[in-house]
Amino acid sequence: MKRIIALIRPVMRDDVIAALHLVEDFPGAVMTEIQGIRRGTHQKIKEKNELLTIGFRTYIRIEIICTDSQVPILFEAIRANAHTGKPGDGKIFVSSMESALRISNGQTDEEAL
Repeated sequence: MKRIIALIRPVMRDDVIAALHLVEDFPGAVMTEIQGIRRGTHQKIKEKNELLTIGFRTYIRIEIICTDSQVPILFEAIRANAHTGKPGDGKIFVSSMESALRISNGQTDEEAL
């Protein structure tokens, strides 16, 4: 099992979700709105005694737990539909999951997906 975490621009959310729904056996996803700063964020100091103004960017975090075989398809669906070609398009991370449990019926691992 794998976990895919994608951080994408909010304006690309609907396109990415529509593309994910076209994937056969799409396992579902969890989305949250997050804020963060990225490398190279410009900072301004208006006067010595004022706080820094830091540009926080809003992103949508999409998290998907899936089978190993689904990773390339889901990865490409996200990449293709979140891409604008501009800095700040986001990132996609893939990591391994050790186990899963569906609380309602006790199914484990891939059966729980």
